[in-house]
Amino acid sequence: MRYSVYNYDRHAFDYYEAPGAGGTHAGSPPVPRAMGEIGATAERAAWKLPASARKVGTGFLPQGRIASLGGADGSWDPTTLLAYAAIAYVAWRTLR
Repeated sequence: MRYSVYNYDRHAFDYYEAPGAGGTHAGSPPVPRAMGEIGATAERAAWKLPASARKVGTGFLPQGRIASLGGADGSWDPTTLLAYAAIAYVAWRTLR
């Protein structure tokens, strides 16, 4: 499945590929939660980018589902993994 995430710095879309169901009838988009009188931001109304997604390109038109990085699962982020490793090490040293 292809996802497009808008890059505000370059004014273009970054394309990501992730395993999963493709097609146009793959469920409903998330229900946006309004922040004020105008409505929801794009990040709140977009699909969440799966953690397994990898960047495959950039372009000026969206492809696939519109997604946001804000909703991405950061559990495999290198900084998060380093923090988990540090916590595990401290726990191991404390409990041995």
